[in-house]
Amino acid sequence: MQQTYSQFHHEAAPRIFSPELPISSYLGRVMVGIPTILLVKFCSKSLAKWTLPMVSNALGIPIRSSMYIPKLKGYASGKKTDEPKNSVGYLQKLCEFLSHDSFDIDTGIRFFQYAGLAWSVVDLVPSLFSYVNL
Repeated sequence: MQQTYSQFHHEAAPRIFSPELPISSYLGRVMVGIPTILLVKFCSKSLAKWTLPMVSNALGIPIRSSMYIPKLKGYASGKKTDEPKNSVGYLQKLCEFLSHDSFDIDTGIRFFQYAGLAWSVVDLVPSLFSYVNL
């Protein structure tokens, strides 16, 4: 972020819809930026879906997936109940978290997906703008 912040956030940076940034440059940024962001999001999600289960299995962490990996759906004995849970304290929640039979890998996949998305928005796309003179 430090690399691109100084390039695009200063007083001399062109403002959107001003004479310094014509509509053609704006449209060029949209045509380069949005597909790049979507590509990084898709690739980081695919990479996470491929690597996180392998790492979890190598470390001996039992996992399940409720959405992203159909092969892991209900793989470990996750207990599902329709009963509402009572309000519990922080220490009780921590003990409950550590005593799970398996962990949902979807949270880790989302983490890597959104970390890749944030990196592309903050660093990659502005660097591409500089590279193609937009």
